[in-house]
Amino acid sequence: MALTRRLDEMRDAVRYTADIVAFTDKHPDARLNDLINQGFGALSRICRTTNPEFQPIASTTITTDGNNTLFALPSNFRSLLMVEYTGDELKDWLLPHEAWERAGLTEPVTQTNSTRATSYRLVGTNLELLPLAPADHTALVWYATTVTQLATDASTFDTMERLDTYVIWWAAREIAMEREAWERHDRLSAKMAELEGDIRILARSLDLSHPARMVDVDEGHRGRRRWR
Repeated sequence: MALTRRLDEMRDAVRYTADIVAFTDKHPDARLNDLINQGFGALSRICRTTNPEFQPIASTTITTDGNNTLFALPSNFRSLLMVEYTGDELKDWLLPHEAWERAGLTEPVTQTNSTRATSYRLVGTNLELLPLAPADHTALVWYATTVTQLATDASTFDTMERLDTYVIWWAAREIAMEREAWERHDRLSAKMAELEGDIRILARSLDLSHPARMVDVDEGHRGRRRWR
């Protein structure tokens, strides 16, 4: 079970770390909340540039209607990881089509004779499935979510490996810079740099026991999998 930290708890931790407990009026809750949320952004950038599949990720299912090729993505969508397409009990992992291929995929004859979508492309805040899919096919979309932003004292952050520490240090370092407390600023920068190395290792170690990639399933051998 993940450890959850409330916004008010993290805000208190920032005040202690930055040594501004006695100067609350100069550093109101709204300002600290903003710094904490900026810290979440900094943490997310480190994680995402190391491994796009590092937490948090989510999924959504799109059901085709036989008329449309564009489907809206969730409001917390950040970047696409994979699309699993199911139609007539057959599953495919879709690959993106190039922009120059779209003309052929949307020709009337192609749309009329289409029995399933074969590719996707991100178009703004929508996912395009081409060619036109019949009704009641589905696309399971796995995606990385946007950065966590906490707005109320009771809102929580699910932290792995106590990575809330990085967010707290980030916010406290910004305060130290504003106060020209350079010794504290430099000490926090050094601690953050040390932790960033650990974060990058964590982001690359989500599936240490993964097997070799599956090549095919040989039905002639009782469904035994063969591996590369």
